[in-house]
Amino acid sequence: MARFKPHSLKVGDRVTNASQLTLKETLFPLFLVTILYFLWGFAYGLLDTLNKHFQITLDITRTRSSGLQAAYFGAYPLASLGYANWVLRHYGYRATFILGLTLYGIGAFMMWPAALKQSFGGFCGATFIIGSGLGSLETAANPYMAVTGPPKYAELRINIAQAIQAVGTVIGPVLGSYVFFNDTGDSVNALKTVQWVYLAIGCFVFSLAVVFYFSVIPEVTDADMGQQADLTHG
Repeated sequence: MARFKPHSLKVGDRVTNASQLTLKETLFPLFLVTILYFLWGFAYGLLDTLNKHFQITLDITRTRSSGLQAAYFGAYPLASLGYANWVLRHYGYRATFILGLTLYGIGAFMMWPAALKQSFGGFCGATFIIGSGLGSLETAANPYMAVTGPPKYAELRINIAQAIQAVGTVIGPVLGSYVFFNDTGDSVNALKTVQWVYLAIGCFVFSLAVVFYFSVIPEVTDADMGQQADLTHG
């Protein structure tokens, strides 16, 4: 079976038998989804580092710098209860992954003009869009990871994915401390490094969105989840 080809995003509410796939058949789609876990762990770890150094670089108070956290986490309920939930219900998991990656990429690209203008408000706006994308990804990734593949390995799949997320959470602040602010210190030059790194992140997540668009991965519907619940209870 081809792994990549153009096909419709809309799935409907049919039984796709995602839970009946073998371990080998689920390796490729679950590998792609596991990358998403790394992305939101990385983004969260990087956020704390930026929050700390922006207080000095942009000459703002600690209270004001908490706006980054507010923008990031404020986007989560809007995504999970709003647009990501709607896309998930009407189009499926692959469409929701593409939505989340697209929002993440837009937010990453917006870091460029925010750094050029040294605008903390611009950084907050970009962070809000990144949080919207990550909230969309998290809305879809956890149930997808649980249902796709043999039910007896569901906990193992989630634990491995969350371990990868933890790796991203560690790498984020390390990259921020030793790449963004190590040689340049808390200066305007550090913001130039932020621009380039987020440009690279944006290019990567947009490329990953294209991969998801063309990837032939198993979908999961409400009917699938009901079927797996019956198997689990049985």
